[in-house]
Amino acid sequence: MRHYRSAGTVEKGSYTPRRVKSEYGFYIACDDRAILNCVNSLLLSSGMIGLSDTEGKMHYLIDGRRGQDYVLGQVRERVLPLRESTPSDSLYEDAVTYRAIDTVIRRYSLSETLMGTRILRVLLFRLYKEPKLLKCASKSLYPLAQPEFHITASQVERNLRYAIKKSPKLKENTRVITVLRLLLDATMTEVVDKYGRA
Repeated sequence: MRHYRSAGTVEKGSYTPRRVKSEYGFYIACDDRAILNCVNSLLLSSGMIGLSDTEGKMHYLIDGRRGQDYVLGQVRERVLPLRESTPSDSLYEDAVTYRAIDTVIRRYSLSETLMGTRILRVLLFRLYKEPKLLKCASKSLYPLAQPEFHITASQVERNLRYAIKKSPKLKENTRVITVLRLLLDATMTEVVDKYGRA
């Protein structure tokens, strides 16, 4: 087996991988044993190997000898963040989400001419992506509407409250948070019913 690196030198029989961002490793193996030795050496040092196929798709080999918890941790911490959705995937998901939100807004007879309803549409989309924003709506959720509508967080809440009051199906709900939770649940149900996943 011969090993060529763009940085540093390697003596025959000894190999210690170093993490350098601009470094490339080329491994030339002439038999199965050399391949296995090389792979084993890399797995022992870093616990994971990323391999690229001819189409540029990445495949990851994780050292399962370190136990199930290690493997799951590596997938969660190192591999999943590297996975990028393609623009067409994210655009499709956004379109599906907005379509479900529009259906829910019509179902609850919210007037689409009101600013509160337009704000609600934007906030429901953000909540669909990050439901935890609902825990502290006044500090984390309402400010998300400020750049688009150029109003303060208190004005966001006032506009939402007015839109809810004008809806014949929601006017008895006095808490904006309760209505947001109801509409978010309805949106998620709509996505699952029509598209099979949330």
